[in-house]
Amino acid sequence: MLMNPKNPVAVCLALGLSAFVVPQVSKVDPNSSRTMASDLVAALNTKDEAKLRSFVQKWVIPNAPIDQRVKRWKELAVFGAPFKIVREYSETAEQAIVVIVDKNSSRLAMTIHFESQPRMMLRGVQFSPAYLIEGTTPDLRDWSDLKSLARTIAAKTHSPGMGIAVLRNGVMKVATTGVRKLNGHDAVQSDDVWSVGSIGKSICSSVIGRLIEQGRLKWDETLKEALPSVRMDSGYDLVTLEQIMHHRGGIPEDQGFTMEDVKRIVGTSKTPISIREKYVGDILSRKPIAPRGSMFAYSNAGYALLSHVAEVASGKPYEQLVRDLVFKPLGLSHSFTGADSLPPGRPIGHFAGPKGLVAGDMKGPLESMFAGAGGGMFMSVGDLATFGQAHLLGLHGKDGFLKAATIERLHRGIPEQSPNGRLYACGWGIEKIAGIEAFHGHNGSNGTMRSQLAIFPEANLVVVGIVNRGGEDDPSAGLQAVMAVAEKFAPRK
Repeated sequence: MLMNPKNPVAVCLALGLSAFVVPQVSKVDPNSSRTMASDLVAALNTKDEAKLRSFVQKWVIPNAPIDQRVKRWKELAVFGAPFKIVREYSETAEQAIVVIVDKNSSRLAMTIHFESQPRMMLRGVQFSPAYLIEGTTPDLRDWSDLKSLARTIAAKTHSPGMGIAVLRNGVMKVATTGVRKLNGHDAVQSDDVWSVGSIGKSICSSVIGRLIEQGRLKWDETLKEALPSVRMDSGYDLVTLEQIMHHRGGIPEDQGFTMEDVKRIVGTSKTPISIREKYVGDILSRKPIAPRGSMFAYSNAGYALLSHVAEVASGKPYEQLVRDLVFKPLGLSHSFTGADSLPPGRPIGHFAGPKGLVAGDMKGPLESMFAGAGGGMFMSVGDLATFGQAHLLGLHGKDGFLKAATIERLHRGIPEQSPNGRLYACGWGIEKIAGIEAFHGHNGSNGTMRSQLAIFPEANLVVVGIVNRGGEDDPSAGLQAVMAVAEKFAPRK
């Protein structure tokens, strides 16, 4: 995600917040995770800062400023309260997992981590879509062809248009449905380009991988070594590029910005490089959110840093590096960066307004700030599948635009402590969804489009799904396409 999420599910996932309720019971152990959960929900549902502050002081391990926690929980409460539990999934001595819903009936699996000695204390909470542990939904296994699948998913998700690409055993099939713009007459075409959002992180890590192969960067190169002329908080000095690619560098998350934030950071800068220079300075002037390597924290800012590191190492703008090191070697003729002129005939994004979907085209300095995180990255579904295929070949041990050894390391996942055992590698998540083979992939959104890329190494399969509407409903339209295709061609054995 690049834009400030308005859906409470997105707020939970982006901020790492806690929001849940437990059933009423006649006798409750005052030193239990259930009591902790009940107290938090009571505070959240009041949307009162004093009540939230009281909860933090009573239950939370003091590893973050109280004011920071209160502010984040207040934001969650405004967007999502009231919350309620719909299923208790599992509990151990150190964590409990429940399925919850918010006021919009969004369904989440919540994992609460705690310590019980010498008394019950909250260590942290993680959220993930409930389908990850409950199984694939909705049931789309009866689809007969990609065109009908795209049509069904677009209708179910109220998307004006959709594109799906499937590359199986080296054979590409593309299907599209709908229109480029709501109430318009131009049908979506197979070579149309879409915003891929945070899938751009896998492209950024590929650029870093290529520069490592060229000897311009190193896996264990520190930020201090990579950006010697940039003033930074000392907490970043020893953070390595690989840690940043894994979202384990303690870099601020920066999941959303107001226009005032952007103006403050960018100032009068106009060129993409100068905009990124200003943003990098802003990021590194702040304190790390955690010691390097100590925790996973999904960070758009981290990949913005990586794009600038690539520029400094190569002496070329990041957008040119993407074209030279990824697009051209793979023959991606329907792929564009934020520095390119986009085709005039293409799908336009949409976001939910008070009276329904509203067309919106995301432009501005934010695209340049977040170029490494996927800002301003537009690709056709076929080109995105071809990019995925290049990584699939590497996972099968074949050298290509990157060496197989480089791709293997980029896909080397580290556990996130999620309820379904998800791993995160370098710009790639390794997903485990009930009923289908584990896959390497990423999703993306610029607020007006949603995308999904998935690679199934065992089934020799790549699937892409994109729609031209935003929102945070889960599973997304693109992921529904991935799951439907995988149920047929890559079922879990």
